Amino acid sequence: MARTPATVIAPSGLADGYRLTGVHTEQADTAAAAGTVLDRVLAGPDRPSVIAVHPPYLRDLGSRRQRQLAELDSVLVVALPEGAGRGEPAYGGESLRDVLARAVGYEFTFDPDGSTR
Repeated sequence: MARTPATVIAPSGLADGYRLTGVHTEQADTAAAAGTVLDRVLAGPDRPSVIAVHPPYLRDLGSRRQRQLAELDSVLVVALPEGAGRGEPAYGGESLRDVLARAVGYEFTFDPDGSTR
């Protein structure tokens, strides 16, 4: 059985940012949907070694489910880092650059001269 290194479960507003990094990403827009995706991914033949879940979703699954996930011996289920933006989708005048930097956790430079702003 081939194992993929990691899968991210994130809301639609963040999923594309993770896909841009090349990580396998499953989209879920509620904690209940994330639970369903988790069940499907864990039951599949190609389940990953690590599953990173959008932090509010993991919290909303409840302590009993979190304990069950922590007791798994072949898959590590963790919350995605929240960072300064707390992982919320973009609103208002936020630029694509800011959204990508927050979603991916990496600073992108789009200036032709290579300088950062």
